[in-house]
Amino acid sequence: MVHLRDTLKSEAAKAAAREGRSLDQFVNEAVEEKLRHARHVTTIQDRGAPVEDAREDGGVEAAR
Repeated sequence: MVHLRDTLKSEAAKAAAREGRSLDQFVNEAVEEKLRHARHVTTIQDRGAPVEDAREDGGVEAAR
């Protein structure tokens, strides 16, 4: 069992509802995404490249 702060749980539940998902699905997908990113960054670091190069947008932020 994972415990979330009340405010975080409430915000996550609202986001999950907006997406038509259960809180459990939402949290599982968020953890999966975080782990994929962490694995990718670790792989890039192991190759000796700067961490900034690991960003999906190639380190370039979209102009707003």
